[in-house]
Amino acid sequence: MALWGNKDSKSATGTIAIGSDGAVTGSSTLFTTEAVIGNTIRADGRDYVITTITSNTAATVQSGIAGGAITAVTGGTSYTLSEKPVFVAEAESSGSDSGVHGDSNKVFGVDTTESSAGGDNVAEVAIASAGSRYLGTAPAVTFSGGAGSNAAATATIAGGVVTAITVTNTGTGYTSTPTVAVAKPARIIPTSGVTIATEQITYASHGLLAAESVKYFHGGGTAITGLSNNTEYFVSALGLAANTFRLAASAGAATGRTALTGFAISGTGGQFTCDATTLAVGDHIVIGGTITGTGSITGHTAGKIYEVSAVTGTSPSVTGFTITQEDTTAVVSTAGNGTGLTLTPYTIVLISGTGNNAQYFEIQATADQATAVADLGSGAGGSQVTHAGWVRRTVGTGGRAGRIQYETLVAAGSISADQSDDIQFRDS
Repeated sequence: MALWGNKDSKSATGTIAIGSDGAVTGSSTLFTTEAVIGNTIRADGRDYVITTITSNTAATVQSGIAGGAITAVTGGTSYTLSEKPVFVAEAESSGSDSGVHGDSNKVFGVDTTESSAGGDNVAEVAIASAGSRYLGTAPAVTFSGGAGSNAAATATIAGGVVTAITVTNTGTGYTSTPTVAVAKPARIIPTSGVTIATEQITYASHGLLAAESVKYFHGGGTAITGLSNNTEYFVSALGLAANTFRLAASAGAATGRTALTGFAISGTGGQFTCDATTLAVGDHIVIGGTITGTGSITGHTAGKIYEVSAVTGTSPSVTGFTITQEDTTAVVSTAGNGTGLTLTPYTIVLISGTGNNAQYFEIQATADQATAVADLGSGAGGSQVTHAGWVRRTVGTGGRAGRIQYETLVAAGSISADQSDDIQFRDS
């Protein structure tokens, strides 16, 4: 058994029961991968040393006190795993537990991550700003700069914010702290979320705002026909709802244009005349109100969206147009003055293909993006992280400073007195 290492009194997977005969029965435990013979199990405030491991859920132990009796532990008990120094013990007094090997209140060690997380490794990533509007999939975390390589981490989200960032690879060779980038909030849109007939994107409780900037990425697959990869679009105000949205090519186009004037219903198939205006095939028109004058539009309800299928004239001198339902089916109408209606045109991006299941829209608002800082061992954000036991010391002053460095493990409750020149490594 190593003098220091492996589990350092950390919570382990699952729960256990220990019989008075030393039989350990685990529930959802991982004994074969998380523990080795000779490790210490600490449960109910007592230490037990593992003597055999039969499976992920079965092992045997002996008392942490030489020759001591085993006190049974009931099922469902949480436990920790440690490697403790073999010969740490006090002279045992009668009826006392003072000789417990590896008392976790007195002895400290480092695990594999800690021992490799020196001054040139990313030991920790701390959240500086939790961001907002993170839904569905956790954002990617990347590292740049610092002259090192291979550092990796994963983010966890809950309630729309980033709640934790866990280092999965400490990397190597970092001579300075790398920059951490947390990806912006995104909405992954499968093909089932794209409705071509209405140019509409579906995402439950998307939280997007009219005219705000989003960037489309095809995620490595086929793009939505009508959209370009890594391109900025704007959320259209046209029919914007809690679970659906449409896109405009510019912030100016995201809001409705000036309402049409001088219009009248001029035919039986959704034809209109109007004062000279700017209008194009594919534009959408929201018709609000209720007809109080003459004419009719069959099935019309206030605020309904229609699509322009034909125009008479050329912008800005269009004087007539024809509308269809938004899915391009015909409109039935009767001619009349249409008094009581308002017609507001919108320009949106037209789409004709559903893309792929990996595509997504990334919210561009800086205020929503989470931020984080990395630590090479001296504490996230520059403060020291206390871990009694593992200390790197630098020898020399002036021009000789740092020519000699060494690391030592200290069995102590804390580092005191001369700690100003020590770096205490994080407890992972």
